[in-house]
Amino acid sequence: MSAAIMPARMRASTNRRGGLAVGAPARPAGGGAGPRDVEGLCRQFAAVCESAVDPLEICSALEFEGWSDKAARDHCGLPDVFTLAEQMYLRVPRRPAEPDEPPDPWQVATVRPALHGLLYGLPTVCFPAAAGLLAGPGVVGLLVVVSLVSWAISQSLAYLGYLRLGQADPALAARLLRAGLGTGLAGVLLALAVAGLVLPVRVPAVFFAAGLGAYMLGATVLIVLGAERLLLAAASPGVLGASAFLLLGRPAELTEPAWAALAATPLLALALAAARATRAAGGGSPGHGRHARARSSPAGRAETGQPRTGRERGRLIAGAELRGALPSAGFGLVAAGLFAFPVAAGLPGHASAGVLVSLPLAMSMGAAEWILIWFRRRTQRLLRGTGELRAFAARVRLTLLAALLLYLAVTAALTAVAAAAATGAQLAHPGLAVLPQVAAYLAVGGAMFTALLLQAFGSRVVPLACCAVALAAEAVCRSGGVTAQLVTCTGLLIGLAGYAALVLGSAMRHAC
Repeated sequence: MSAAIMPARMRASTNRRGGLAVGAPARPAGGGAGPRDVEGLCRQFAAVCESAVDPLEICSALEFEGWSDKAARDHCGLPDVFTLAEQMYLRVPRRPAEPDEPPDPWQVATVRPALHGLLYGLPTVCFPAAAGLLAGPGVVGLLVVVSLVSWAISQSLAYLGYLRLGQADPALAARLLRAGLGTGLAGVLLALAVAGLVLPVRVPAVFFAAGLGAYMLGATVLIVLGAERLLLAAASPGVLGASAFLLLGRPAELTEPAWAALAATPLLALALAAARATRAAGGGSPGHGRHARARSSPAGRAETGQPRTGRERGRLIAGAELRGALPSAGFGLVAAGLFAFPVAAGLPGHASAGVLVSLPLAMSMGAAEWILIWFRRRTQRLLRGTGELRAFAARVRLTLLAALLLYLAVTAALTAVAAAAATGAQLAHPGLAVLPQVAAYLAVGGAMFTALLLQAFGSRVVPLACCAVALAAEAVCRSGGVTAQLVTCTGLLIGLAGYAALVLGSAMRHAC
């Protein structure tokens, strides 16, 4: 129906009291009253009748086409158009047309999660190259301290940044990240100063730990702002310098240039993060539209918040938002503790196992991001295509199991590749005796993936509590060695997976 014809037909419509105002309905006039006329109308209005939930919808369509009470009496022998609509509603079975499939909100390029995995994993190459800086007592404790503090600060900073982007306020998000970068760096340096006074460590080790914390903070800001290429540029000097130093057999004449390359990476990360945040805070355009990405991130999806009022827009951060960031900070703290505790406690074999799995676990976070998005896309399709709640819950749980097994398979494959590469480069000589320790770390990785999946659906307190209990159990049972750690980590994985199956089986969790 063209736009020019539509107003004329609308003027030809009538109400219950009046006759046909203009002309006659666009129907054949021949024949007397009878069921054939109603059947013909049912065929002509089949699409409307099949999708109608009430006879009034059919009545509205008839009146729009010019049918009035008089036309219903003359052509169908029925008292009015409403009775005609009821007859048509009763004769045509309901077969509503499927609505158009909405656009997929979880589409993401495959390259981005893979790039994130590289950015998470490649800096671990710097540790073997920095062996000369990390010699001496107290170094393990120092690295544990910087890991705990920087993970906690980075997780909370990422949460707050994605929260602002989810509120469609990229300029304020950039201002918050810039302020958080400076505050977080001050917190890391303060923690290292205290640790340096307590632990018997050398000054070069403190500088290396400070660089590690600075890189994590700068990387957090750049990833939240969507500037992965800048982070790759910042990581390049340290990664390339460390790789060349190791491949050449650690020649003594290249020791200081390698350390200079290592120092360049955290400095570049801080500088580029501050510059990008300042640029985005000025005009807001660099971050425009980034709030959509916040919905695909585990930290950003956990809680996007409500749009703020005019009085609140000028505030950098509110007290309620800081309190909301505490679970993220706590999760970063206990997650770092689960990975670092076996080495810090001096459990047999965990130092070599930690070196072996650190790169694969870090790189697996890119695969975890892609699998998480795949899970959300799959569950959205199940939500639209499943008509029974029990069937939906069963299919979601099978999808959850497939996602978890896929993550574990990818991480195990990355670990095997890393072990082969380390053996070929004479950096490590892993044997069968290290398999229990590696299995324990893989269980922790699977638990972290499940926890991030739960956080993406708004469940943050239970994963934090489960991880804290597991860390406490490891500390209490440390005399049990690798067996106790393997049992604890496997129990954590099974517990989180069971809770996720229970919670994510509800359709309400996937409706947003």
